[in-house]
Amino acid sequence: MVTIFTQTFAATTAEIKQVIIKESKAMGVEPAIMLSIAKTESGFCQNVKASSGNVGVFQLFPATAKRMGYNAYNLDENIKAGITYYKNMYKTFGSMELAVAAYNSGPDAVKKYKSVPPNSRAFVNRIMADYKYFQKNL
Repeated sequence: MVTIFTQTFAATTAEIKQVIIKESKAMGVEPAIMLSIAKTESGFCQNVKASSGNVGVFQLFPATAKRMGYNAYNLDENIKAGITYYKNMYKTFGSMELAVAAYNSGPDAVKKYKSVPPNSRAFVNRIMADYKYFQKNL
């Protein structure tokens, strides 16, 4: 595997967006939705760490990324893991909104509510608004 960026320097927002677009297309996922998630999760910042332990552009738990075979602290792998996780949630739930809700609250919460959980509604609405913007501006 070739690493495009390392943690020794910060990639620019434009560089991060280009990697997300490239990897999304390579993995068969619409780039606009992944750009929307990354924007909301981290503002495209690779060194962001939440108090809950989520890290990187896609704000992944390191254990979640590791289960999928990725290192959440590596920018390239964080991007691939975020796309993979979203893609898995989409395959599970069959809709963009439910996949985004599962990305935010976890699949168990979406299964419990059989819709977007109340605590994820604002997140999903923000993602979908950004999605429409990125669709028009890619």
